[in-house]
Amino acid sequence: MKESIVVRLKYRQENYLNDVQDIPRAFSPYLLIDDNAEHFLGWDFSYCDGCFTLIIESDIWGKVEKKLQVNQNDIFEYKKQTKHFIKNALYDFLSEELQIKLPYGSLTGVRPTKLYYELGEKIEYKEKYLVENYRLSKEKADLIAHCVKNQKNYKNDDPSRVGFFLNIPFCPTKCKYCSFISTEVFRVKNKLNEYVDCVKKEIDGALEIMNKKGYSVRSVYVGGGTPTSVGAPLLKEMLLPLKAFNVEFTVEAGRPDTINDEIVSCLSECGVTRVSVNPQTLHDDTLVNIGRGHTVKDFFNAYELMKKAGFSINVDLICGLPGEDVTFFKESLDGCLILRPDNLTVHTLSLKRGSVFTLEGFQKNEFGQVKEMVDYAHKTLFSNGYAPYYMYRQKNMADNLENTGYCLPGKQCLYNIDMMEESATILGVGAGAMSKMIEGNKIERFSSPKGFREYIERIDKTIFDKKSFFNL
Repeated sequence: MKESIVVRLKYRQENYLNDVQDIPRAFSPYLLIDDNAEHFLGWDFSYCDGCFTLIIESDIWGKVEKKLQVNQNDIFEYKKQTKHFIKNALYDFLSEELQIKLPYGSLTGVRPTKLYYELGEKIEYKEKYLVENYRLSKEKADLIAHCVKNQKNYKNDDPSRVGFFLNIPFCPTKCKYCSFISTEVFRVKNKLNEYVDCVKKEIDGALEIMNKKGYSVRSVYVGGGTPTSVGAPLLKEMLLPLKAFNVEFTVEAGRPDTINDEIVSCLSECGVTRVSVNPQTLHDDTLVNIGRGHTVKDFFNAYELMKKAGFSINVDLICGLPGEDVTFFKESLDGCLILRPDNLTVHTLSLKRGSVFTLEGFQKNEFGQVKEMVDYAHKTLFSNGYAPYYMYRQKNMADNLENTGYCLPGKQCLYNIDMMEESATILGVGAGAMSKMIEGNKIERFSSPKGFREYIERIDKTIFDKKSFFNL
């Protein structure tokens, strides 16, 4: 048995390629053909006198024709309606032929909650609308609604309030599922001082932008990589200038093997309020298999250090790690719940092209087992007083699912909400950091150089270009 279906696309001036192709891609684990021949699934369309005609054809399942009455005078509305029509038609075609229903139906994209917000007051029963018009399961429509509900009074509504993001793209080792552009810290040890100097210089430039634009910081988030992997002295140099904001201040101290008394003291001195300490699993064999470089005991020790220091703590777990079945995941989740962290984020394994697992040919755990893990997490966390408050999806996720952040009452992370809902301008600093300028419904992006060395070499130009981006 092998996956051997070729998707051939036909389109004209309306470029439906990116979104529409995600529909057959979502079904790809179930497209298993018994022979070695290549097969095709294609679609074509035409428009005449107010009628949009779509033809879907497969050498395996035959051909169907679908029609939509739509006016081409409003080109924006025309493209919106016809794209949605094509996606639903493709979904219905594949779902019927394969006898498979996907949890998010024909809904694609990273941010399901944005659609819920866009429906606004136009649609009274939004969950029902999502089920009927996007083929979502009732459970996923309810999850989206719950996230939106738990963002009330936390989602940003002031355009002058911004998020500040600092990227420190270094890790002790590379996790095998990871596709982030990060560097193993030992490889660039002699260049770290240069990186720190560039970051401090870029922070000064960002402060100038804030002052001239009249921005005030609402939240600070330091990610990577694993920022704590650079060690306490260098980390302190980068974090200390951000202490004066006196706001929610998160640092991804994700790898327990980077956390010690010196790091904890550094974070406390710099005004950090929230940290992530991420085991991903509570099974040592799996940790070795995924290249984490720490043990379960290391996680519990690191968590205890952070808890004693008074930080609000987030814990990450991943559903669908290699070699783990539902029992493994249940043991990990139940073990973490004993600690009662303020936040617990449940990730579904997503295999990106740049990850070691993908290059090694590892296949995701599919066909319902990961869904069972995610369902168990939702039910168990809910019964323990946690509520979902932000979510996002990625391509190539096991069982076509999602990542969801849960929290105890009042422990929502402002930065996570603003980033996922794109409700606040973001000032990004560091290699590969993304800045976003949000003005009404308009979103513009500026990315710093991704490569470590390129970032150092181009720091002056990056600062100049970013000021231009913010219209200074």
